[in-house]
Amino acid sequence: MKGFFSKETQVEKYSKLHVELVYECVNKLKDLMDHFYKHDFDLMDDEVDEIGRIEHEADEIRRKMETEFFHGAFLPFDREDRIVLAEQVDSVADATESTAYAISLGKINFPISFREDFIELVNASCDTVSVLRECIKLLDTDLGAALSKAHEVEEKEDDGDKIERRIIRRLYESYRNDEISILKFIELKNITEKIGNIADRAEDASDRVPIIVAKRKG
Repeated sequence: MKGFFSKETQVEKYSKLHVELVYECVNKLKDLMDHFYKHDFDLMDDEVDEIGRIEHEADEIRRKMETEFFHGAFLPFDREDRIVLAEQVDSVADATESTAYAISLGKINFPISFREDFIELVNASCDTVSVLRECIKLLDTDLGAALSKAHEVEEKEDDGDKIERRIIRRLYESYRNDEISILKFIELKNITEKIGNIADRAEDASDRVPIIVAKRKG
């Protein structure tokens, strides 16, 4: 039994480190966007590389977690849900890296009139992942609090959806009024949806938490 609990403790440590790295990856998007607003593409590319580095590090930790599961960490009824949760949390970093590359490849001149909207959208996605981070940390210490945080993730994601829809509506209006070109419209719409997708992935991960809580309480 001692070996079992030591494996479980190690997975818990990996889980906390993993979600920290995922949050760090998402938060780096703020720095990338700052360079995007200023049309500083060289510094923007540096941030893309850094996001890729952090995402790779998170991948390595996830693989270590999976190895611990293979060697018997957690009881069988809990193990599958924890593996799925780790993969879904990891997909948040994947979505962030995909967003960063999309922004970098386009290299369009950002329309300053949309700056505040995009700051709000990026902050909303970061806030959603921040609550997910708290949720994951609580999962091994306070199931009730973890469940409450999972519900809060849903609320944050919904707030982000509203911002995303507002931006897309503004983009259509700007295109119809000949304020932005078709290329800029397509690029910015794609970027908007990708930033919103980060929060969507966080919500997908949080949806696994009630299942884990229900099984443990049962």
